[in-house]
Amino acid sequence: MKSIDDKKLYQWVDQLRERGHTASKQRILIMQALFAHPIIEDIETFWITLRQEHRISWATFYSFIRLAVKEKWLAKQGPSSTYARYHLLIDTQ
Repeated sequence: MKSIDDKKLYQWVDQLRERGHTASKQRILIMQALFAHPIIEDIETFWITLRQEHRISWATFYSFIRLAVKEKWLAKQGPSSTYARYHLLIDTQ
């Protein structure tokens, strides 16, 4: 049986597809990382850490972050992209 986190991740992937977006391997890896770290203080550091483990370009990462904000899965607080604080709006409990 899948864990609760897996079920919620797959529900998020389903939402992504239902809204007409591609659920690529890189996007799913980003989604998993966001579940593991639902509050991001520094988006660039978060990407660098993710990049050390997976082959994800800045363009792919940042375009997904922008998409997640647009779709209201992720909230952005702060004036600029690099120094903004982000937090996940998808229920991770």
